[in-house]
Amino acid sequence: MTKSYFIPSLNDEEGIVTIVSLMVLVILTIAGIAAVTIANNETSIVRNEQIAVDTFYSTETGINDALVNYTDWLTDDFLTESVTVAGDEFDAATTVDDGDPVATIQVRCIEDSQTEVFDGDVGDEIPAMSHTASPPSGSGYSAKYFQIRRYSITSTSTSDGTAVQIGAWKVFNKS
Repeated sequence: MTKSYFIPSLNDEEGIVTIVSLMVLVILTIAGIAAVTIANNETSIVRNEQIAVDTFYSTETGINDALVNYTDWLTDDFLTESVTVAGDEFDAATTVDDGDPVATIQVRCIEDSQTEVFDGDVGDEIPAMSHTASPPSGSGYSAKYFQIRRYSITSTSTSDGTAVQIGAWKVFNKS
């Protein structure tokens, strides 16, 4: 008489392939969703950064525009009047080729007592300093014959309110 033993079949793999396939499919799906989400986030970051850079360049263009093209504030009564009259204001807008404004420009006189100068929320404060002074050393202008007047130029983006502010000075003969 031979003894018969129950030995489970090691070759019976029915269904294991389906389970492993489903597990791999779930892992790949999760990895794909994560990759798409990360790509969308990175695209948004790059887009926002590009908008911020474009806005900054637009406001910087306004500053250069005020220094080069809008010379009314450099040549009219705005410069030659008393400090209080010159402190009033000069406003302009910088436009692009299609005529749409990209920045507004405000030029103000810098004077000892100024604090709140602009109507807007951005760049409201200009540092208080003397409006007239001797020319900076190394500028080529003699302090004996010349003086400078200080002005603040603020360019504000029309798209999101980004502001860039610089100080500028103009040389005058001493009177």
